[in-house]
Amino acid sequence: MGKRCSEPAARKAVQRQTGLLSIGPLGCKERLDALLSNEADFEDGLVRSSAELNDADSIITRDTVVFASSPVKSMTLREFIAAGIEQARHRR
Repeated sequence: MGKRCSEPAARKAVQRQTGLLSIGPLGCKERLDALLSNEADFEDGLVRSSAELNDADSIITRDTVVFASSPVKSMTLREFIAAGIEQARHRR
């Protein structure tokens, strides 16, 4: 983030987005779904399962390729922030 703007500006952008983010639950249903999934990495399976079972709008991740087959859209934090900035521009 610091390459496109200063660190304080980047932190402020993230802070504005914080109200839009939530972390999905990881209960028994999500854990079982992750165990039975075809995900090579269990933790990725947990993220995917939680997002899919709880109707998440998107998965924010460093590795969008891992979630390419999920019906839940994945994006990097940078993409998420850029989308938020773009939406704010359109509201003006």
